[in-house]
Amino acid sequence: MIKNKMKVALFLAATMMVGSVNAYAASTESASISKTISAKPEKGIVSYDDQITDLVNRLKPGQMIAYYAADQEFNRTDQIYFASKGFAFTKYTDYLAKSKAMSAPSLTKPAALPKGYTFKNAVVYLKSPERTSSLYKKLDKELKGKAGNGEKFVYSEIMKVNEASAAILNYEKGKVKLQVVASDLVPEQPIGGTPVPQEKPNESKETIVINGVECVYTADSKGRDHLDWVDEEQQIRYSIWAEDVKSDILRYAQNMLAQK
Repeated sequence: MIKNKMKVALFLAATMMVGSVNAYAASTESASISKTISAKPEKGIVSYDDQITDLVNRLKPGQMIAYYAADQEFNRTDQIYFASKGFAFTKYTDYLAKSKAMSAPSLTKPAALPKGYTFKNAVVYLKSPERTSSLYKKLDKELKGKAGNGEKFVYSEIMKVNEASAAILNYEKGKVKLQVVASDLVPEQPIGGTPVPQEKPNESKETIVINGVECVYTADSKGRDHLDWVDEEQQIRYSIWAEDVKSDILRYAQNMLAQK
């Protein structure tokens, strides 16, 4: 049960901060830490996962939370994690302005969309500090210091972040949801000394060249398919996600890459 809790919490962190990066610019090194939350269970909130979810739900757009669970079984790597609440926009022009202001990875809507799709919203996700940054080290020291009194609760700090690590455009065609993602490229890291699996039994991959760009299409029998490629500088990963609409994914990619 504890192992499952750890997996859920790490998944939550990864979901909320899509595209965490290795580079954490100087402008965010001075991000303001506004307050501390001791995540003691409130009524109906008893598990670590519930506590973390509760903390994330309190965030405002543009805020990030650094949290630490002082439990060796729950947090075997003994590190702090990050989750954040980015900015969502229903108007594409508003998204473009915010994306530019926060130096988000470039993501432009193609002039032509696959037939039947409409733009629903866009999200700009915040950039998390890398583990070697001075901010991470400061948070690590502070949170572990507060956890040193022996209570097995989640300790956290909320901070305001002014840079982004990912941008997402969401489209719909009836019940079909298509999502386009641009995120700073981060090499996969081993978890607890164990290499991250590169292949999954339910996945099949094929290489497809679109407008001179090598892409990898991953068909997932138990989830959504996705098409991935990286930019020429090997800095940004692009992905298009949808379920059972391969032709639409490829058509969007063709239009998107035709503009480069």
